[in-house]
Amino acid sequence: MKRTGAVSVLLFSLFLWSCGGEGTTDSDPVGNANGTNSMFTQKITQNGLAIFGREDVSSSFLTKVGEAYEAMLQTSSIIDIAMRNSYNSTISAQYVYQRVGKDGPSNYSQMDGGASTPYGDNAVDYIFQIGSGADQIGEVLEHLLHTVTAVGFKLTFPTTWDFNNTDSQLYVAMQEAIDAGDYNITSYADREIDPEGYRHILTQEYAYWLILAEWDYFAFAGKVEAGHGNGNSEFKLGKPAEIITRNPLGHKLYQDYAEKILSIPNKTLITSLFH
Repeated sequence: MKRTGAVSVLLFSLFLWSCGGEGTTDSDPVGNANGTNSMFTQKITQNGLAIFGREDVSSSFLTKVGEAYEAMLQTSSIIDIAMRNSYNSTISAQYVYQRVGKDGPSNYSQMDGGASTPYGDNAVDYIFQIGSGADQIGEVLEHLLHTVTAVGFKLTFPTTWDFNNTDSQLYVAMQEAIDAGDYNITSYADREIDPEGYRHILTQEYAYWLILAEWDYFAFAGKVEAGHGNGNSEFKLGKPAEIITRNPLGHKLYQDYAEKILSIPNKTLITSLFH
C-alpha cells in the first residue's frame, strides 16, 4: 500500500524503486565480514534470511521480526518440501536480507544504503519499529512478505514471478484483479514514468494483498477500511472466499507457490510478539 511517513518502500538494484529513497550510493559505509556496518550495526539470521537493524532498533524487536518470519515457515501437510528447500537455499545463497529501522524515514539523515558485502542488492524495504498492536503487526507482515515475494520468489521462480513480463503468472493474476476493479492502482500513477519500476511496485503490492487475504489476516493486521467491506480502498478482497470467487487466477498463484512454501502464521503467536 502506498503511503508516506512511518512506512516507505526502499528498493535496491533490480528490485529498487522507492517511495522515499534513491538506493545505494558510492559512499556506502565500509562493512564488517558479516555484512554489518555503521548504518546497520545489528544482525540476526532466521531460516537463512539475514535481518539487519539500525542502531536504535531494540535487539528484542529484531528477534521478534525473526520469530515472525519463522512463523511463516512452519511445517504442515500442505508444504512442498522441495519447493520450500529451493526457496530457503535461494534466500541464503543469494544473500537476501531484510532491513529494520525505528519510527520511520524521518528518523534518519540517510536512508539510501544497505548491508555490506557479501550482501548487496537483494533487499526491498524497511520494517519499522513503530509500537504495538495491529499497526505493528501489519508493518512487520507487509514488509516481510514484500521481501519473500518480490525478492525470494522472484529469484527462486524467475519466470512465474517475473514482474516485468506481462504474460507471467504473477502479472496475469494481478491484471485480473485490476480489470475486475478489485485492485485500485491509481495511487501509483506517478510511477508510470518508469515502466519497469511501475510494474514492480504494482506486482509487489498485489502479491502482499493476495497472501494477506488468503490468510484471512486483513482485520488482524489492521488493513480493513470502513466502507470497503472486508478490504480497503486499494484492495477490496479481504477474505479467502472473495479471492477464490473474484480473483481465481490469484488463488491459483497462491496455491501453486505461496501455500506450498509459506504457512499461515499463528495469530496467537503474532499477537504475543507485537502486543
